[in-house]
Amino acid sequence: MKKPRRLVPSQMKSIMRIPLSVLPLLFLVSSCTPVEPEPDTNPFLIFKTGSGFLTNGTAIAPGGTLKFGISGTGGGAAITNLVVKRIADGVTTTLTDKGMWKPVGGIDTTLVFARGYAEVERWIFFIMNAYRDTASISMTILKGTGSAWGEINYYHSVTLGMQSNAIYPHYLDLTTGLAYDQSSVTGNESVIDMAVFYYLSSGKSSPTLTCPYYNSAITYYPEFEDWPIRNQTLYDYYSSDYDLVSASEFDRAENDSLLVSAYRSQSVSGQSKFAYTGKIVPFRTSDGKYGMLKVIRADEQTDGSMELAIKIQK
Repeated sequence: MKKPRRLVPSQMKSIMRIPLSVLPLLFLVSSCTPVEPEPDTNPFLIFKTGSGFLTNGTAIAPGGTLKFGISGTGGGAAITNLVVKRIADGVTTTLTDKGMWKPVGGIDTTLVFARGYAEVERWIFFIMNAYRDTASISMTILKGTGSAWGEINYYHSVTLGMQSNAIYPHYLDLTTGLAYDQSSVTGNESVIDMAVFYYLSSGKSSPTLTCPYYNSAITYYPEFEDWPIRNQTLYDYYSSDYDLVSASEFDRAENDSLLVSAYRSQSVSGQSKFAYTGKIVPFRTSDGKYGMLKVIRADEQTDGSMELAIKIQK
């Protein structure tokens, strides 16, 4: 509700000059003017049912797939933000924090995650509209018996060219391990998850991982701006910067347990700097696949290349 406007002294004097005979008419006009109610702008959010979607209290084994379906509207305003959080063992982790602009039709989407090790996980889904009104729903998932960690694909050696390299391809599909050059990528833009470039970050040499969605990547790959689909890959730069996963742990990983558990969603970006030789970088693709890469070799020049070993969920 709008606060009443305070009158300044000059306005008070003007009112004092109104003849008394006119005041009843002013009162009649103001009392007959309808007051329009403020629009209801509260967003609305619900869980979808059926089609393999989870329900409250379901027990899922560690590593198992969590498939959530949500549907919502912005309450007459555009939906601008979707956030997904998990509370497990007293720790709150943000898995998704996605800006958007959905002026009509609302959202109707499926979100897929992996079950962790905690006895109880509480999942919270939150939307906000353009008026900053919010709605949220939550679901509790219990810990099932056994283990459901999944299989992975392992690509032992993939080489990508930096931005000025004319020998190696530049665009990578992380799911298949296939790299595309300027000609073969036409028509395949929707499967590209990664590219690499080299630059100086505040004067420091930086072989860098990026993705088509990340805006600064356009500086080095301007063609991204015209692609019909620009995938967002999120790299866990914190785990890379502080070497939280060793090369031997990467080499020993035979299922997706390490890939899922090592990924710190609170410290991710569409770009990962300082990807030097030997670095291990957890990541998650736009279609929800967890993965991890090892930098076998990274040249520190714009016409150089980067060789990677990649493990990713099947």
